[in-house]
Parts: sequence; structure tokens; C-alpha cells
Amino acid sequence: MLKTEEIQAVLSDQLRPVKPYMDRKDVTELMINPGGHVYVEAKGIITYEGQLLTSTAIDMALTAVAKFVGQDALAGSKSALVGASIDDMRIAGAKAPTCPDGSFLTIRKHQDKGDRPTLERLIEMEALTAAQAEKLVSLVVDQRLNCIVAGATGSGKTTLLNALLSRIPASERLITIEDSREMQLAVPNVINLLSNPSNNIHARDLVQLAMRLRPDRLILGETRGHETYDLIRAFNSGHPGSVSTIHADSAEQALDALEMLYQMSLPPNASMPPELVRRYIAKSVHLVVFAGRRNVPQGNVINVVRRIEQICLVKGVENGEYVFEDVA
Repeated sequence: MLKTEEIQAVLSDQLRPVKPYMDRKDVTELMINPGGHVYVEAKGIITYEGQLLTSTAIDMALTAVAKFVGQDALAGSKSALVGASIDDMRIAGAKAPTCPDGSFLTIRKHQDKGDRPTLERLIEMEALTAAQAEKLVSLVVDQRLNCIVAGATGSGKTTLLNALLSRIPASERLITIEDSREMQLAVPNVINLLSNPSNNIHARDLVQLAMRLRPDRLILGETRGHETYDLIRAFNSGHPGSVSTIHADSAEQALDALEMLYQMSLPPNASMPPELVRRYIAKSVHLVVFAGRRNVPQGNVINVVRRIEQICLVKGVENGEYVFEDVA
């Protein structure tokens, strides 16, 4: 298994042609496609930078990342699916022939704590309005409503959470659970937990652990599996103002997805009628925020527009359907 400084040295060497992009603070994503074709997102603009890397360099970088997490990256096997968090980067990719066109990888850069947008900055960027920001602070921070932030990959869910949760009083104790370190909360009394399925440390285990750590709020980076059952129990058992994110295309679809995940995560041989699950979720999740992402072509580049499109109170269930109230 490689050490952090060793993997950094290997990546700097094998990915030398794209190192300038990796070092730029305004770059948030590097998409290295088969054949070494590189796309870069900076300041919400995606540009094609050319064929900058060889397939051999990509393979060697993937092998190094795999070794960093204790894998062998054997082509054609599951270990060829590579993912790791290294300092301020989250790297994901796969070796051919999983992708028949060739090996690829994507690097998402996490902004330094001091560079992460505040709510005021997000308002300036038109990611949300001042009224929306005020409403979110009131509902989540002050009134302590449990909240699900929904959206596609790269829609700004975590960016919004970092900005919003920075308003939480320093007197509160927070427990965060993620699979890669993205939350940077400006509170002193915080425990950050990282899941590692390859070592049999799952988000569900960490949610159960967090419940024994006396949290005021539980922050789950993403809800997507067997941790859902325990998360909803945590939402409904004295931890108001807890927050998670989920992949969905609207506020309505977010609760549908959460319901499906909850059913899938029930203990063995347990079952609940769908209507009862809906009512339980509606009592546990008070607020759903939908972060939209739209790709707008502008000549040879793509402008990525991220904007909060829905802020909805969950009012209950009627005729088997969730009832929402738009509040901003």
C-alpha cells in the first residue's frame, strides 16, 4: 500500500501534462477520457484541452491509486474499478476493457476550507437567492428541521451544505459520515468519520456508531444504501437539524428514492407496508432542497449552471402521495 506522499509523487509524474490544472484553484474537475483526451471544468465552464496523456500514463496512475487503497487494479476484474480520496482530490476511474475504448479517470478537486463559497458568495454566483439563503438558515440552522438535499452529481449539494452548516453555532456537536472527505465544517466540536467498504467499514456501521457519540446533529454525506434505515431512525430519534444528500431529479423524486432505499435497508426478514414507510419518512424528513444543474452550450465550451430550484416543506402523506409546500 502506497503512502500519501508516494501516491502524490507518482501522480505528479504520470499526470505531468495535466499537473497545471491540478494545481489551479479555480479548477474543480478533470475528466481524462480514453486516449488521454482531457476536459476541464473551471469556474463553471467545461473546456476541451486536447489529447494530453498516453493510455500508459493513465494505466500507471490508476495502478498507483489502486495500491493506495490496497487493490491491485487487475484489468478485467472488479479491482480495476478504482476510487480513492487523496488529500484534496477524489479520484475515480477504470482500466480497459471495462471501458472498451480505453482506461480513463476523473479527478474532482475539493476546495481548500478558506476558498469554499459562503452563502453570501453563492448568492453572488446566483446559485441561490438571498431569500432562499435566509429561509434555509431559518429552517435548518435555527428551527433545526431535518433536511435532504437532492440533485445530480456535480450539482453543488455538498457546496451548499458546507456554506449552510457553517452557520451552526459553535456550541453544537456534529458527527459527519462520508466516503471521501468533502465536508469542512467550521465548528470546533465535530467528529468526522469515513467509510471504507473495501475494509468492511460501511456507512451503516458509522451511522450506528454516531448514535452513541452524543451528536446534536448527524451529517451524512450521501444516502445511497443500507445506512438509510438507521439514518431515518436517527432523524426521528432526537437529533433535529440533521442533514443528508441524495441523488434525485426533483424534491418529489428525492423522497421516492429515499423510500426505496429505506425498504431495501430494512433488517433481514423485516417488512413494512409502503404507506407506513411513506408516513414514517414524512414525519422524519421535514425539508427537501433540490439543487439543479444545467449544461448550457456556449460556442466551443459548456457553461455549467448550478442553482437551487426547490425548497419544500414535507407536510405529510395524502392519498398515498407525499405532500409538499414550496417555501422559497
